[in-house]
Amino acid sequence: MLIAVTADAPALDGAVSASFESCAYLLIVETDDATYTAFANDGADALADRVIDADCEAVITGSFQPEIFNKIADAMITRYNGHGNTVAEALEKMDRNVLDFIRFATPEETCNSGLGECSCGHDEEA
Repeated sequence: MLIAVTADAPALDGAVSASFESCAYLLIVETDDATYTAFANDGADALADRVIDADCEAVITGSFQPEIFNKIADAMITRYNGHGNTVAEALEKMDRNVLDFIRFATPEETCNSGLGECSCGHDEEA
């Protein structure tokens, strides 16, 4: 399975970046054998295209700006917050299902694309 991870260094022992857009590198990791390819940040939109074109199952990063979040989410790619870990640690935690999901581009957003209201019924009081 291919997982994209934003990193401060082009190695598995590098730190997961605080944000997708400001990362120094994007690592696309094959989790079956821990091989990876590192790409220098040539712009957030181009990195998002790399993730989508590689058919990655998930992205591990710290946060996203709304435009990039929506592009990744619309491609049905799972998003995890791995900031504070090395790439290797974050991958291991993802495998154990202990990384937090990134559900929204910003904490203020709700499930209705950040319009300030929820229409899914999950937030309604019974």
